[in-house]
Amino acid sequence: MAKIHTIITGHGNFASGMRSSVKLLAGVPDNFDFLDFTENMSEEDVSAKLDELNASGEPLLVFADLLGGTPYKCAAKLAVAHPEQDIAVVAGCNLASLLETMFDDYANASEYANALVDATKRAAQVLDLTPDEPEEDTDEDGI
Repeated sequence: MAKIHTIITGHGNFASGMRSSVKLLAGVPDNFDFLDFTENMSEEDVSAKLDELNASGEPLLVFADLLGGTPYKCAAKLAVAHPEQDIAVVAGCNLASLLETMFDDYANASEYANALVDATKRAAQVLDLTPDEPEEDTDEDGI
């Protein structure tokens, strides 16, 4: 099994922000690329850059910030345009899921994508500030 080429993309500076965090926490793997969709870019610019980053034709996972957003749609079009290539696209995952999964080996891009989604589900939590119930006093003699 080999490492899957991974492209992180999203609106504004999402990708460069993720790169900064990954670099700080774990170091950036050689198989990672980052593509920001900034206000001066068009959908065609994003598609062209994804094509450029995918030039090798190796298995690919595209990690997009929002389902249905321009980076996601461009990645989906890339996957449809290359049915012979192992390409998976995920959206809505987070830094915790990326850190948990990025150093593992996967048989294919789909396996990697599913690991990211599963890790995201586990990482999403609500802070519970409900106080613990005090333990009942089981001393029957009252002292």
